[in-house]
Amino acid sequence: MNPFSRFRLYHWLLAIAFGAAYLTGDDAELAHVWLGYGLIVLLAARLLLAIVRARGFPALLPSASQWKKPGRALAGKVLTLGLVLGFVSTLIIGVTMIDNRAALSEGLSTVIPAAQADDDGDYDDAGGLLKDADEVHEWLANATLTLVGLHLGWLLLYRRRQAWAMFGGKPTPPAGPTAQPPAGPSGGGAADGNTLTLRVADIRRETADTVSIRFDLPDTLRARFSYRAGQFLTLAAPTPQGTLWRCYSFSSAPDATQPRITVKRVAGGVVSGWLNSELKTGDMLEVMPPAGRFVVEHAGCDLLLIAAGSGITPVFSILNEALAAGRARIRLIYANRDADSVIFASELAHLQQAYPQRLSLHLHLDGRDGYLNTSTLANLAKGWQQAEAFICGPAPFMQAAECALHDLGMEASRIHVERFGQTTTGSTKGKASGTTLHVETGGREHRLETGVGERLLDSMERAGLKPPSGCRAGACGACKCKVTEGKVKLHDNLVLSDAELAEGWALACQAEADSSTLKIRL
Repeated sequence: MNPFSRFRLYHWLLAIAFGAAYLTGDDAELAHVWLGYGLIVLLAARLLLAIVRARGFPALLPSASQWKKPGRALAGKVLTLGLVLGFVSTLIIGVTMIDNRAALSEGLSTVIPAAQADDDGDYDDAGGLLKDADEVHEWLANATLTLVGLHLGWLLLYRRRQAWAMFGGKPTPPAGPTAQPPAGPSGGGAADGNTLTLRVADIRRETADTVSIRFDLPDTLRARFSYRAGQFLTLAAPTPQGTLWRCYSFSSAPDATQPRITVKRVAGGVVSGWLNSELKTGDMLEVMPPAGRFVVEHAGCDLLLIAAGSGITPVFSILNEALAAGRARIRLIYANRDADSVIFASELAHLQQAYPQRLSLHLHLDGRDGYLNTSTLANLAKGWQQAEAFICGPAPFMQAAECALHDLGMEASRIHVERFGQTTTGSTKGKASGTTLHVETGGREHRLETGVGERLLDSMERAGLKPPSGCRAGACGACKCKVTEGKVKLHDNLVLSDAELAEGWALACQAEADSSTLKIRL
């Protein structure tokens, strides 16, 4: 069962149990009490899941960054603390109604208040720490109703997408990866059970070196293929060099009937060249489920979007969804060499006409306006310091944009950068020798050496192992591994969530050993 289904199943069970307990309150006393104890078990299970950090269930407490989000700090803290206190107090009240000594010596029937009711329906002394079962029951019912209200508030504040899906909407995955790490031979990408095969419905040329590719999406695959604006798709290209996996951002909004990616040909790019020149309508492509963390977490906030070249692709998806779904103001700064290089030129012009009060668009052409630098970017972004900023483009451009926003005083937590497909060279400073690496895979353990600054995936392949791998850029999650002993330095990460990092998960293609001994499990 995938994480989203586990989340939804638990909350539906909880909602059904609450409703059943309430409806059986007057004349079906025994059933009512048993349902009450069932709620106690469910609440205890939920706390346990939070403590053990079970995957597929969101944490009860938001992350440190969520506590600090502007405009929701006070409401978020009150609702969240009230929710946790409601869980704990409900458990305490329920447990203290039971006389454990009597339960052991006389049997369960002596400690269920409904089983002790006399002919008038009055409860006898249950013998627990709280003596008056009637008053305790009423207090517990009120506390439960309060807990339900707090929980609904918490869902609407922190889990709006999941809450909507519980009422029959389209399930939307969290910012982190939704698919399990694919397993397959090195370079082969993924096993069949973790991939989808989609038909190319249409190929449209956007510029001389850029195409948009639309896919037919059968209804049976929509749940697995649901994505968020700003996420990417990992696909397998059957090139002359063999099957190569690459990641490309969605340029369509999540509600599009046919999901679309946009690919710019890059110099020496085997896959981008193949997609631009060889791919045909009707071809079938193997893909992994969508993933990525370059997404808007707080619906309704103002957005500052900064892109250059093909970096417009995820930004354009975010732009379309934000304009269609809310009332936020949006500032888009989009840089290109010249007018012929502008991707989505006609669509951008249409959006500007359709949303003149909400969309502020600046198209910057280097040949006409000169190259963008930190100072120019700061002037263009002035007045938008309280917005959420999303930046995508060539590395020097993104660095200049980040510096410009920092110079304007924008909080670092508001700046989101899509360092897509870029790797960082590992540092060897302070490391005199390599690391002994123990790899557990397929029930066997392999011992090998990893060189100074060498990525774990390279070390394993050099030793003759064939670990699962994909994009080799920290974007697809195919090489996901669990660190069981030792430390690693993770360079680029576009997939793993903060919770997964805390659990010890890493990406072999981006992880460098940072201890003398390291043990990982594939």
